[in-house]
Amino acid sequence: MRAFIADSTLVETESRELLKQIPAATRRRLSLYSKVLVTAILQIGERQPQLKDTPVILATRHGDLHRTEKLLRELVRGEVLSPTQFALSVNNAVLGQYSMAADNRQAMTTLSAGEQTYPLGWLEAISQLQSEAKQVLLVYADEVPPAVYSTQIQSPLKGFSQAILLDRENGQELILDRRIKKESQLQDDVYSVANNVQQILDARGGKVVNGYNGVIWSWHAT
Repeated sequence: MRAFIADSTLVETESRELLKQIPAATRRRLSLYSKVLVTAILQIGERQPQLKDTPVILATRHGDLHRTEKLLRELVRGEVLSPTQFALSVNNAVLGQYSMAADNRQAMTTLSAGEQTYPLGWLEAISQLQSEAKQVLLVYADEVPPAVYSTQIQSPLKGFSQAILLDRENGQELILDRRIKKESQLQDDVYSVANNVQQILDARGGKVVNGYNGVIWSWHAT
């Protein structure tokens, strides 16, 4: 599959200066996960003013898991859950907050697909681009899971958010490829994969390959 990359960024921390663009009442409700995610979007928006009229796809394996874990602990203690905190814990909540703050009325899609969430986010974005949209903003975001899940999952090893603005006709060309290979195993943590993809985009050339239990995905930037 082929697309063009108009802009991209990867951030590991929030930007308080950029977040001042978000109304204070909304900003106070954002978790650390949401702040890093929105920071990535706002960085692209600083350079691409048309972003407020662009469809957004959020790919996240865990979503706002730290907020969810806190709610689960409150349930165990028999406490009454806050309706606001519960509403903000769902995967598409942060996109709703962003769309209202930016007055972006375009389609908002959320995707979660286990260990292959990152490449399948790309697949969804390119598919939308080829079928209906002139530009699509793909955002991937995840935090390091809470300690209680450490025996089950450690990925990502570092919290981050990456935002990529895909264009149907203009920008840096990128080819996404998928192959089946039975003996392949998961190789790199999602943070490493996303960071490597960001590096080939910044360098305007290169290839990143990663295996996911029988599936090989590759990103080739030219």
